[in-house]
Amino acid sequence: MNQFIIFCGMYILSLGFLHAQSYQFKIEQFNLEDTAGNIYALSNLKGKTVYVDAWFPACAPCIKEMPYNKLLQQRLNTLQLDSNIVFITICFRQSKEEWLAALQKIDMPNAIHLYSPASTYETTLTNGIYPSYRLFNNKGLLDSTYAARPSDFARTDFLLYATNKDLSVKKALKIFDDEGYALVNNTKQTTQHLLLQTFFEKFMPYKTAFVDAFLTIK
Repeated sequence: MNQFIIFCGMYILSLGFLHAQSYQFKIEQFNLEDTAGNIYALSNLKGKTVYVDAWFPACAPCIKEMPYNKLLQQRLNTLQLDSNIVFITICFRQSKEEWLAALQKIDMPNAIHLYSPASTYETTLTNGIYPSYRLFNNKGLLDSTYAARPSDFARTDFLLYATNKDLSVKKALKIFDDEGYALVNNTKQTTQHLLLQTFFEKFMPYKTAFVDAFLTIK
């Protein structure tokens, strides 16, 4: 009996440790330069769900995703789901001058654009993979799982909605991958996942307009 109690205690402690390991970085640890040359503390965004787009100007796949990112922001605004979601871009690798020049060609006025020469931030957020998308949850913790791309139509929309309701990235993506595609393609009408059902009840009346806008991007 004592051995069983000890085992249970160790199991609970290990779960707590693994949970802590999945959130190794806090939003307070990130301070970056904004377009005005001032230091912007991401701690200002604590309490929000923060969608991070890590990129650099010479990265063609990064640039290709930018119009989809803008559409994603517009869709969430249309659905009135964006009040607690913040979009930021963080540029790495290239010079500040190259970054500012590239921003002149990017139409994303509702995002916060930041720059970082710090390799520690780059390693943490991208591990050398570009473009990379990450989420800070509304408790200010960096989720260990990479987020979906803006071009993942409906999937990323649901991800941001669900993580803003305290789901992890991994859990939210699994829910969508299990049933979300069937719902968006009308091969399934309902789901037992309350968050997914609620999201699609909001999403489907606008689906045709959203798809039309999505298909205009080349």
